[in-house]
Amino acid sequence: MQNLLIKNGKVLLFKQNDVLIKKQDILVQNGKIVRIESGIEEKNGKVIDATDHIVMPGMINTHSHIPMSIFRETTEGCKLYEWLNEKIWPREEKLTKEDVYWASMLSYYEMIATGTTTINDQYFMSEEIRKAAEDCKVRAVITRTIMDADGSYKQRVKEFREFYESRDTKNDLITYCVAPHSLYTCSDECLEVTANLAREYHLPIHVHFLESMDEIEDIQKQHGKKAIEVLKQYFDGVHTILAHGVHLNNEDINILKTMDCGIAHNPISNLRLGCTIADTTKYLQEGINVALGTDGQGSGSNLDMFEAMRVACLIQGGIHENEERITAKNALRMATINGAKLLGLEDKVGSIEVGKDADLILVNVEESLDNITMLPNLNEITNLVYNTSGRNVETTIVKGEILMENRKMKIGNVQEVIKHCNQIAERISK
Repeated sequence: MQNLLIKNGKVLLFKQNDVLIKKQDILVQNGKIVRIESGIEEKNGKVIDATDHIVMPGMINTHSHIPMSIFRETTEGCKLYEWLNEKIWPREEKLTKEDVYWASMLSYYEMIATGTTTINDQYFMSEEIRKAAEDCKVRAVITRTIMDADGSYKQRVKEFREFYESRDTKNDLITYCVAPHSLYTCSDECLEVTANLAREYHLPIHVHFLESMDEIEDIQKQHGKKAIEVLKQYFDGVHTILAHGVHLNNEDINILKTMDCGIAHNPISNLRLGCTIADTTKYLQEGINVALGTDGQGSGSNLDMFEAMRVACLIQGGIHENEERITAKNALRMATINGAKLLGLEDKVGSIEVGKDADLILVNVEESLDNITMLPNLNEITNLVYNTSGRNVETTIVKGEILMENRKMKIGNVQEVIKHCNQIAERISK
Protein backbone atom coordinates (compact mmCIF):
# COMPACT_ATOMS: atom_id res chain seq x y z
CA MET A 1 0.00 0.00 0.00
CA GLN A 2 1.40 3.40 -1.00
CA ASN A 3 2.06 6.16 1.51
CA LEU A 4 -0.57 8.89 1.72
CA LEU A 5 0.02 12.49 2.76
CA ILE A 6 -2.92 14.80 3.42
CA LYS A 7 -1.66 18.40 3.41
CA ASN A 8 -3.08 21.82 4.30
CA GLY A 9 -6.25 20.50 5.91
CA LYS A 10 -8.01 21.63 9.06
CA VAL A 11 -7.93 18.53 11.26
CA LEU A 12 -10.65 17.69 13.78
CA LEU A 13 -8.99 16.53 16.98
CA PHE A 14 -10.17 15.40 20.43
CA LYS A 15 -8.08 16.78 23.28
CA GLN A 16 -9.15 15.59 26.73
CA ASN A 17 -12.81 16.66 26.92
CA ASP A 18 -12.57 19.23 24.14
CA VAL A 19 -13.02 19.15 20.37
CA LEU A 20 -10.87 21.45 18.26
CA ILE A 21 -9.86 22.08 14.69
CA LYS A 22 -6.20 22.69 13.89
CA LYS A 23 -4.34 23.11 10.62
CA GLN A 24 -2.09 20.05 10.31
CA ASP A 25 -0.78 17.54 7.81
CA ILE A 26 -1.38 13.81 8.22
CA LEU A 27 1.01 11.12 7.02
CA VAL A 28 -0.34 7.60 6.50
CA GLN A 29 1.85 4.54 6.02
CA ASN A 30 0.58 0.98 5.61
CA GLY A 31 -2.92 2.13 6.44
CA LYS A 32 -1.99 3.75 9.75
CA ILE A 33 -1.52 7.35 10.85
CA VAL A 34 2.16 7.86 11.62
CA ARG A 35 2.49 11.66 11.87
CA ILE A 36 0.19 14.61 12.59
CA GLU A 37 2.00 17.93 12.41
CA SER A 38 2.66 20.96 10.25
CA GLY A 39 4.95 21.02 7.24
CA ILE A 40 5.28 17.30 6.57
CA GLU A 41 7.09 16.53 3.31
CA GLU A 42 6.86 13.10 1.71
CA LYS A 43 8.43 12.30 -1.66
CA ASN A 44 7.02 8.79 -1.96
CA GLY A 45 3.31 8.11 -2.31
CA LYS A 46 0.17 10.08 -3.00
CA VAL A 47 -0.45 13.64 -1.80
CA ILE A 48 -3.95 15.05 -1.26
CA ASP A 49 -4.26 18.82 -0.99
CA ALA A 50 -6.91 19.37 1.70
CA THR A 51 -7.03 23.16 1.40
CA ASP A 52 -10.57 24.39 2.24
CA HIS A 53 -11.40 21.01 3.80
CA ILE A 54 -11.88 19.74 7.31
CA VAL A 55 -10.27 16.34 7.82
CA MET A 56 -12.35 14.27 10.24
CA PRO A 57 -12.43 10.74 11.59
CA GLY A 58 -14.75 8.65 9.46
CA MET A 59 -18.27 8.48 10.86
CA ILE A 60 -19.28 5.36 12.80
CA ASN A 61 -22.89 4.20 12.36
CA THR A 62 -23.61 2.01 15.39
CA HIS A 63 -27.00 0.61 14.39
CA SER A 64 -28.34 -0.21 10.96
CA HIS A 65 -29.83 -2.96 8.84
CA ILE A 66 -27.57 -2.77 5.83
CA PRO A 67 -29.71 -4.35 3.06
CA MET A 68 -32.73 -2.16 3.90
CA SER A 69 -31.79 0.39 1.24
CA ILE A 70 -34.54 -1.19 -0.87
CA PHE A 71 -37.16 -0.34 1.79
CA ARG A 72 -36.45 3.39 1.77
CA GLU A 73 -39.51 5.53 2.61
CA THR A 74 -41.92 2.75 3.54
CA THR A 75 -42.74 4.20 6.99
CA GLU A 76 -45.20 6.96 6.14
CA GLY A 77 -48.21 6.81 8.44
CA CYS A 78 -47.00 3.69 10.30
CA LYS A 79 -46.24 2.91 13.92
CA LEU A 80 -43.33 0.59 14.65
CA TYR A 81 -45.19 -2.71 14.98
CA GLU A 82 -47.50 -1.89 12.06
CA TRP A 83 -44.52 -1.05 9.87
CA LEU A 84 -42.71 -4.28 10.78
CA ASN A 85 -45.71 -6.60 10.51
CA GLU A 86 -47.38 -5.12 7.43
CA LYS A 87 -44.61 -3.52 5.40
CA ILE A 88 -41.23 -5.05 6.17
CA TRP A 89 -41.44 -8.67 7.27
CA PRO A 90 -43.73 -9.72 4.38
CA ARG A 91 -41.34 -8.15 1.86
CA GLU A 92 -38.26 -9.61 3.52
CA GLU A 93 -39.68 -13.09 2.97
CA LYS A 94 -39.35 -12.49 -0.79
CA LEU A 95 -35.65 -11.60 -0.65
CA THR A 96 -33.04 -13.85 -2.24
CA LYS A 97 -29.36 -13.98 -1.36
CA GLU A 98 -28.58 -12.07 -4.55
CA ASP A 99 -31.08 -9.37 -3.52
CA VAL A 100 -29.33 -8.95 -0.17
CA TYR A 101 -25.95 -8.61 -1.87
CA TRP A 102 -27.06 -5.84 -4.24
CA ALA A 103 -29.05 -4.01 -1.54
CA SER A 104 -25.99 -4.12 0.71
CA MET A 105 -23.81 -2.75 -2.07
CA LEU A 106 -26.16 0.22 -2.44
CA SER A 107 -25.95 0.93 1.29
CA TYR A 108 -22.17 0.70 1.32
CA TYR A 109 -21.99 3.16 -1.56
CA GLU A 110 -24.33 5.45 0.33
CA MET A 111 -22.23 5.37 3.49
CA ILE A 112 -18.99 5.95 1.58
CA ALA A 113 -20.59 8.85 -0.29
CA THR A 114 -21.78 10.49 2.95
CA GLY A 115 -18.68 10.01 5.08
CA THR A 116 -19.34 6.84 7.08
CA THR A 117 -16.44 4.40 7.27
CA THR A 118 -17.78 1.91 9.86
CA ILE A 119 -21.28 0.43 10.19
CA ASN A 120 -22.84 -2.00 12.68
CA ASP A 121 -25.38 -4.32 11.11
CA GLN A 122 -28.21 -6.53 12.30
CA TYR A 123 -29.76 -8.65 9.55
CA PHE A 124 -29.75 -12.09 7.91
CA MET A 125 -28.26 -13.71 4.77
CA SER A 126 -25.05 -12.48 6.36
CA GLU A 127 -22.62 -14.05 3.89
CA GLU A 128 -23.92 -11.71 1.18
CA ILE A 129 -23.66 -8.67 3.46
CA ARG A 130 -20.07 -9.63 4.26
CA LYS A 131 -19.17 -10.24 0.62
CA ALA A 132 -20.50 -6.80 -0.33
CA ALA A 133 -18.49 -5.24 2.51
CA GLU A 134 -15.36 -6.96 1.27
CA ASP A 135 -16.02 -5.80 -2.28
CA CYS A 136 -16.50 -2.21 -1.10
CA LYS A 137 -13.54 -2.35 1.34
CA VAL A 138 -15.51 -0.75 4.18
CA ARG A 139 -15.32 -1.47 7.90
CA ALA A 140 -18.34 -3.36 9.20
CA VAL A 141 -19.59 -5.25 12.25
CA ILE A 142 -21.76 -8.07 10.93
CA THR A 143 -23.94 -10.75 12.49
CA ARG A 144 -26.84 -13.10 11.86
CA THR A 145 -29.88 -11.83 13.74
CA ILE A 146 -31.31 -14.41 16.16
CA MET A 147 -34.96 -14.50 17.22
CA ASP A 148 -37.49 -17.19 17.99
CA ALA A 149 -40.91 -15.69 17.46
CA ASP A 150 -41.56 -18.74 15.28
CA GLY A 151 -39.61 -21.17 17.48
CA SER A 152 -36.63 -21.50 15.13
CA TYR A 153 -33.87 -19.82 17.11
CA LYS A 154 -31.73 -22.99 17.21
CA GLN A 155 -31.45 -22.97 13.43
CA ARG A 156 -30.46 -19.30 13.51
CA VAL A 157 -27.82 -19.98 16.15
CA LYS A 158 -26.46 -22.74 13.91
CA GLU A 159 -26.37 -20.31 10.98
CA PHE A 160 -24.50 -17.75 13.08
CA ARG A 161 -21.91 -20.31 14.15
CA GLU A 162 -21.31 -21.41 10.56
CA PHE A 163 -21.09 -17.80 9.43
CA TYR A 164 -18.67 -16.78 12.18
CA GLU A 165 -16.49 -19.87 11.78
CA SER A 166 -16.17 -19.15 8.04
CA ARG A 167 -14.69 -15.68 8.62
CA ASP A 168 -11.38 -14.54 7.16
CA THR A 169 -9.33 -14.01 10.32
CA LYS A 170 -6.83 -11.88 8.38
CA ASN A 171 -9.47 -9.28 7.43
CA ASP A 172 -9.67 -6.94 10.41
CA LEU A 173 -12.09 -4.62 8.62
CA ILE A 174 -14.87 -7.14 9.30
CA THR A 175 -15.69 -7.87 12.94
CA TYR A 176 -18.67 -9.58 14.53
CA CYS A 177 -21.30 -9.44 17.24
CA VAL A 178 -24.07 -11.70 18.54
CA ALA A 179 -27.49 -10.17 17.88
CA PRO A 180 -30.64 -11.38 19.58
CA HIS A 181 -33.22 -9.23 17.81
CA SER A 182 -34.95 -7.93 20.93
CA LEU A 183 -36.23 -9.00 24.32
CA TYR A 184 -39.79 -9.18 22.97
CA THR A 185 -38.94 -11.51 20.06
CA CYS A 186 -36.66 -13.83 22.06
CA SER A 187 -37.62 -16.34 24.73
CA ASP A 188 -35.67 -16.76 27.96
CA GLU A 189 -33.96 -19.79 26.50
CA CYS A 190 -32.99 -17.88 23.37
CA LEU A 191 -31.53 -14.98 25.39
CA GLU A 192 -29.52 -17.38 27.54
CA VAL A 193 -28.14 -19.14 24.48
CA THR A 194 -27.13 -15.86 22.78
CA ALA A 195 -25.48 -14.58 25.96
CA ASN A 196 -23.45 -17.79 26.23
CA LEU A 197 -22.59 -17.55 22.53
CA ALA A 198 -21.20 -14.05 23.07
CA ARG A 199 -19.13 -15.26 26.01
CA GLU A 200 -17.86 -18.28 24.06
CA TYR A 201 -16.62 -16.19 21.14
CA HIS A 202 -15.75 -13.08 23.19
CA LEU A 203 -18.10 -10.95 21.11
CA PRO A 204 -20.44 -8.10 22.05
CA ILE A 205 -24.22 -8.35 22.11
CA HIS A 206 -26.25 -6.10 19.79
CA VAL A 207 -29.95 -5.93 20.71
CA HIS A 208 -32.96 -3.66 20.19
CA PHE A 209 -33.95 -2.29 23.59
CA LEU A 210 -36.99 -0.22 24.60
CA GLU A 211 -37.55 1.36 21.23
CA SER A 212 -41.30 1.79 21.77
CA MET A 213 -43.85 1.90 24.58
CA ASP A 214 -45.40 -1.35 23.33
CA GLU A 215 -42.19 -3.18 24.16
CA ILE A 216 -42.51 -2.47 27.87
CA GLU A 217 -45.73 -4.44 28.21
CA ASP A 218 -44.72 -7.12 25.70
CA ILE A 219 -41.46 -7.89 27.51
CA GLN A 220 -43.29 -8.09 30.84
CA LYS A 221 -45.73 -10.61 29.32
CA GLN A 222 -42.99 -12.59 27.59
CA HIS A 223 -40.58 -12.88 30.53
CA GLY A 224 -42.59 -11.99 33.63
CA LYS A 225 -40.10 -9.25 34.49
CA LYS A 226 -39.30 -5.65 33.63
CA ALA A 227 -37.16 -5.14 30.55
CA ILE A 228 -34.17 -3.89 32.55
CA GLU A 229 -34.32 -6.94 34.81
CA VAL A 230 -34.30 -9.26 31.80
CA LEU A 231 -31.37 -7.38 30.28
CA LYS A 232 -29.41 -7.53 33.52
CA GLN A 233 -30.19 -11.22 34.05
CA TYR A 234 -28.81 -12.38 30.71
CA PHE A 235 -26.26 -9.83 29.56
CA ASP A 236 -24.57 -8.60 32.71
CA GLY A 237 -20.83 -8.96 32.17
CA VAL A 238 -21.16 -8.98 28.37
CA HIS A 239 -20.44 -5.81 26.44
CA THR A 240 -23.85 -4.84 25.08
CA ILE A 241 -24.87 -2.45 22.30
CA LEU A 242 -28.40 -1.25 23.04
CA ALA A 243 -30.13 -0.02 19.91
CA HIS A 244 -32.48 2.90 20.66
CA GLY A 245 -33.01 2.95 24.46
CA VAL A 246 -35.77 5.51 24.02
CA HIS A 247 -37.92 4.68 27.06
CA LEU A 248 -35.41 4.54 29.92
CA ASN A 249 -36.52 5.61 33.39
CA ASN A 250 -34.31 6.43 36.37
CA GLU A 251 -34.26 2.81 37.56
CA ASP A 252 -33.18 1.65 34.10
CA ILE A 253 -30.41 4.23 33.96
CA ASN A 254 -29.07 3.31 37.39
CA ILE A 255 -28.89 -0.38 36.44
CA LEU A 256 -27.33 0.35 33.04
CA LYS A 257 -24.58 2.28 34.85
CA THR A 258 -23.57 -0.99 36.54
CA MET A 259 -23.36 -2.84 33.21
CA ASP A 260 -20.86 -2.86 30.35
CA CYS A 261 -23.13 -1.24 27.78
CA GLY A 262 -23.98 1.85 25.77
CA ILE A 263 -26.76 3.31 23.64
CA ALA A 264 -26.89 3.39 19.84
CA HIS A 265 -29.18 6.43 19.46
CA ASN A 266 -31.22 6.60 16.23
CA PRO A 267 -32.99 9.97 16.38
CA ILE A 268 -34.46 10.10 12.88
CA SER A 269 -35.84 6.57 12.90
CA ASN A 270 -37.34 7.13 16.35
CA LEU A 271 -39.12 10.26 15.14
CA ARG A 272 -40.30 8.68 11.89
CA LEU A 273 -41.90 5.76 13.74
CA GLY A 274 -43.37 7.89 16.53
CA CYS A 275 -41.21 6.32 19.23
CA THR A 276 -40.64 9.74 20.92
CA ILE A 277 -37.29 11.24 22.01
CA ALA A 278 -34.51 9.53 23.95
CA ASP A 279 -33.08 11.79 26.65
CA THR A 280 -29.49 11.48 25.49
CA THR A 281 -28.55 14.59 27.42
CA LYS A 282 -29.42 12.81 30.65
CA TYR A 283 -27.80 9.55 29.57
CA LEU A 284 -24.49 11.31 28.89
CA GLN A 285 -24.69 13.28 32.13
CA GLU A 286 -25.19 9.99 33.97
CA GLY A 287 -22.03 8.58 32.40
CA ILE A 288 -23.65 6.24 29.88
CA ASN A 289 -21.88 6.08 26.53
CA VAL A 290 -24.17 7.32 23.75
CA ALA A 291 -23.27 6.87 20.09
CA LEU A 292 -25.25 7.50 16.91
CA GLY A 293 -26.94 5.33 14.32
CA THR A 294 -29.31 5.78 11.42
CA ASP A 295 -31.25 2.51 11.65
CA GLY A 296 -32.10 1.01 8.25
CA GLN A 297 -33.25 3.30 5.45
CA GLY A 298 -36.75 1.87 5.73
CA SER A 299 -37.27 3.76 8.99
CA GLY A 300 -34.30 6.13 9.10
CA SER A 301 -34.61 7.36 5.49
CA ASN A 302 -30.87 7.43 4.80
CA LEU A 303 -27.39 6.67 6.17
CA ASP A 304 -26.27 10.32 6.38
CA MET A 305 -24.65 10.63 9.80
CA PHE A 306 -24.37 14.41 9.45
CA GLU A 307 -28.16 14.55 9.39
CA ALA A 308 -28.27 12.22 12.40
CA MET A 309 -25.94 14.56 14.32
CA ARG A 310 -28.04 17.61 13.55
CA VAL A 311 -31.33 16.00 14.52
CA ALA A 312 -29.81 14.48 17.66
CA CYS A 313 -28.87 17.96 18.83
CA LEU A 314 -32.08 19.71 17.79
CA ILE A 315 -34.54 17.31 19.40
CA GLN A 316 -32.98 17.69 22.83
CA GLY A 317 -34.44 21.19 22.82
CA GLY A 318 -37.85 19.52 22.72
CA ILE A 319 -37.39 17.97 26.15
CA HIS A 320 -34.91 20.35 27.80
CA GLU A 321 -36.51 23.77 27.62
CA ASN A 322 -34.07 26.49 28.76
CA GLU A 323 -31.77 23.81 30.18
CA GLU A 324 -28.27 22.61 29.43
CA ARG A 325 -28.32 19.93 26.72
CA ILE A 326 -25.96 18.23 24.30
CA THR A 327 -23.88 20.42 22.01
CA ALA A 328 -22.34 20.09 18.57
CA LYS A 329 -19.15 18.84 20.21
CA ASN A 330 -21.12 16.09 21.95
CA ALA A 331 -22.71 15.12 18.63
CA LEU A 332 -19.34 14.90 16.88
CA ARG A 333 -18.09 12.60 19.62
CA MET A 334 -21.27 10.52 19.43
CA ALA A 335 -20.75 10.05 15.69
CA THR A 336 -17.07 9.08 15.96
CA ILE A 337 -15.13 8.17 19.11
CA ASN A 338 -18.22 7.23 21.17
CA GLY A 339 -19.25 4.92 18.36
CA ALA A 340 -15.80 3.35 18.27
CA LYS A 341 -16.00 2.69 22.00
CA LEU A 342 -19.49 1.22 21.71
CA LEU A 343 -18.31 -1.20 19.00
CA GLY A 344 -15.07 -2.05 20.82
CA LEU A 345 -12.97 -0.45 18.08
CA GLU A 346 -11.56 2.59 19.90
CA ASP A 347 -7.99 1.26 19.66
CA LYS A 348 -8.27 1.35 15.85
CA VAL A 349 -10.63 4.14 14.81
CA GLY A 350 -12.90 6.97 15.98
CA SER A 351 -10.29 9.71 16.30
CA ILE A 352 -7.29 11.03 14.41
CA GLU A 353 -4.31 9.85 16.41
CA VAL A 354 -0.87 8.45 15.65
CA GLY A 355 -1.07 4.66 15.64
CA LYS A 356 -4.71 4.41 14.65
CA ASP A 357 -5.99 3.21 11.30
CA ALA A 358 -6.46 5.97 8.74
CA ASP A 359 -10.27 6.00 8.51
CA LEU A 360 -10.66 9.59 7.38
CA ILE A 361 -13.03 11.87 5.49
CA LEU A 362 -12.45 15.23 3.85
CA VAL A 363 -15.35 17.67 4.17
CA ASN A 364 -15.55 20.61 1.76
CA VAL A 365 -15.90 23.95 3.59
CA GLU A 366 -14.80 26.16 0.70
CA GLU A 367 -16.38 29.63 0.65
CA SER A 368 -18.57 29.00 -2.37
CA LEU A 369 -22.19 28.99 -3.47
CA ASP A 370 -22.45 25.27 -2.70
CA ASN A 371 -21.60 26.06 0.92
CA ILE A 372 -23.64 29.24 1.22
CA THR A 373 -25.53 27.93 4.28
CA MET A 374 -22.34 27.86 6.36
CA LEU A 375 -21.12 31.35 5.41
CA PRO A 376 -19.73 33.33 7.07
CA ASN A 377 -18.13 30.36 8.81
CA LEU A 378 -17.98 31.82 12.31
CA ASN A 379 -17.86 28.46 14.08
CA GLU A 380 -16.46 25.54 12.10
CA ILE A 381 -17.48 22.92 14.66
CA THR A 382 -21.14 23.90 14.92
CA ASN A 383 -21.29 24.37 11.14
CA LEU A 384 -20.19 20.74 10.75
CA VAL A 385 -23.23 19.63 12.74
CA TYR A 386 -25.93 22.12 11.76
CA ASN A 387 -25.05 23.21 8.22
CA THR A 388 -23.23 20.29 6.65
CA SER A 389 -24.55 17.16 4.97
CA GLY A 390 -22.98 13.98 3.70
CA ARG A 391 -22.88 15.56 0.25
CA ASN A 392 -20.15 17.89 1.52
CA VAL A 393 -17.87 14.86 1.93
CA GLU A 394 -15.50 14.77 -1.03
CA THR A 395 -13.06 12.03 -0.08
CA THR A 396 -13.51 8.90 2.05
CA ILE A 397 -10.59 6.76 3.19
CA VAL A 398 -10.67 3.43 5.06
CA LYS A 399 -7.44 2.09 6.52
CA GLY A 400 -5.43 4.28 4.18
CA GLU A 401 -7.28 3.21 1.03
CA ILE A 402 -9.18 5.88 -0.89
CA LEU A 403 -12.70 4.63 -1.60
CA MET A 404 -14.05 7.95 -2.92
CA GLU A 405 -12.04 10.94 -4.12
CA ASN A 406 -13.47 14.28 -5.25
CA ARG A 407 -16.98 12.72 -5.15
CA LYS A 408 -15.95 9.94 -7.54
CA MET A 409 -16.31 6.34 -6.34
CA LYS A 410 -13.11 4.36 -6.81
CA ILE A 411 -14.69 0.91 -6.44
CA GLY A 412 -17.30 -1.02 -8.42
CA ASN A 413 -20.04 0.26 -10.69
CA VAL A 414 -22.62 2.49 -9.02
CA GLN A 415 -25.08 2.47 -11.92
CA GLU A 416 -25.09 -1.32 -12.07
CA VAL A 417 -25.94 -1.50 -8.36
CA ILE A 418 -28.73 1.06 -8.70
CA LYS A 419 -30.21 -0.87 -11.64
CA HIS A 420 -30.31 -4.13 -9.67
CA CYS A 421 -31.85 -2.47 -6.61
CA ASN A 422 -34.57 -0.78 -8.63
CA GLN A 423 -35.51 -4.19 -10.06
CA ILE A 424 -35.56 -5.78 -6.61
CA ALA A 425 -37.70 -3.02 -5.10
CA GLU A 426 -40.22 -3.31 -7.93
CA ARG A 427 -40.47 -7.09 -7.60
CA ILE A 428 -40.89 -7.39 -3.83
CA SER A 429 -43.40 -4.54 -3.60
CA LYS A 430 -45.97 -6.45 -5.67
